[in-house]
Amino acid sequence: MRARATRWRYACRRLMSSLLGFVVVCPSVHGLLAYGRPEEQPYLREVRIESLSKSILAFDIDSGSDLAAAALSNLHVRVWRLESGQLVNEFSLPEPPTDQHLKLNGEVEPISLRFSPDGTTLAVSFLNVIHLYQIQTWVEVGSLRVEGEDKLRPGLAATPITPELTPRTSEEAQAQMEQPLPEINQTMRNWAAERHLGDGRTRIRDFAFTPDGLFILASYCRGACWLQPGSRWDSYASGRDPVRLWDLHSTRIVWEKLYDPQGVVSRVVPLPDGGRFIAVDSELGRCAVGSYDLGTGKTMWTHQLGACNQPPSIVVLPGGRSFITNRIEESGQLALKDAKEKQLWRHMALYDAATGVKTANLADAGGIATADISTDGRWLVSVVWMRTQFQVWDLRARKIVIRQLPNGWKRTADHVLTRVRFSPDDHWLVIGSDVSGDLAIYEIERLKT
Repeated sequence: MRARATRWRYACRRLMSSLLGFVVVCPSVHGLLAYGRPEEQPYLREVRIESLSKSILAFDIDSGSDLAAAALSNLHVRVWRLESGQLVNEFSLPEPPTDQHLKLNGEVEPISLRFSPDGTTLAVSFLNVIHLYQIQTWVEVGSLRVEGEDKLRPGLAATPITPELTPRTSEEAQAQMEQPLPEINQTMRNWAAERHLGDGRTRIRDFAFTPDGLFILASYCRGACWLQPGSRWDSYASGRDPVRLWDLHSTRIVWEKLYDPQGVVSRVVPLPDGGRFIAVDSELGRCAVGSYDLGTGKTMWTHQLGACNQPPSIVVLPGGRSFITNRIEESGQLALKDAKEKQLWRHMALYDAATGVKTANLADAGGIATADISTDGRWLVSVVWMRTQFQVWDLRARKIVIRQLPNGWKRTADHVLTRVRFSPDDHWLVIGSDVSGDLAIYEIERLKT
């Protein structure tokens, strides 16, 4: 009987691996039959809606606890408990002076944050620095930075956030009226060129801990990389926008690479094996996904550039053999007319992490805007492309088992769903709107049949 059960588990793993492209564990015959019933779904108990009052720039959940952290558009970082809503810590970061003419209305300084894999440290990036805070005491225990990267470029003067009126004499007013009006296209070209130069400061676009927690991988932007919460985040490449691997023990750079002179690496996701990472290269209105060696930064493969208005989610399956992302490269292979008609960038697919080859589509007529995966690899939570509701997929059945909107959620433009996140222990699910700053907190209690 024991030999038969062993043969069954081996056959199950081979079957599921051939279908999905990743290894799964089937504990028993009875467990497989019960686990695979199409009517099963996670039972979500909505705890409350957390209103943060400001737009959300970044969000993460600690491993092994219900501690959550959010970076807000007023440059505050707030840490609280998901279950009780109790505030644990809050601090602010100072807004640096800059030339406000380079920024669009509503743009703010970007902030990213991540909890360390062991749950003892919160890392917060602001401008060119990654600050490391010890969670027990909230004392800053270290930082990662390159000196001199926080200076305004020569010839650029900082201007006030609120425009100041300067009195003019009648002669000055007459002289200005007699000047020829600037040509609008040339004005925009000049402004775009200034955006590519930026204000001289280096800003962190994204970062992530490696799985062992010993290193941090970070991407940087030296052009205009301010963030408009809940809207497009266009990075104006300077042609010298690096990716760096930092050693946390020595706080030194292990390697630094420049990849695309026309683009900025906007998302970095280390794979669980610790040997590679997946990244998104963003140009204006276009993106491409690629794989790189974590130890050296060497390019392993890259997809073709395709249309995108935001860096796509990179959802890595357990084991790191496969990942899910939007089908951007397929839109880049089509003629412009066909690409607009099919809008393949709205849809997601499963890819082989070693080769970048697509292995299966995720069929959803409504498209997928953003997604996250449970740690056990069973469930995928996503937001439909129109951002009007979220859905939970059973990845083994490749079907949607839940499609809903949080209770009492407003159906207004400033409440579109833009953020989804499973906690590392799969106990919590958070759905939210970056624009309104509202987060729906769900507790995942059990399987529902």
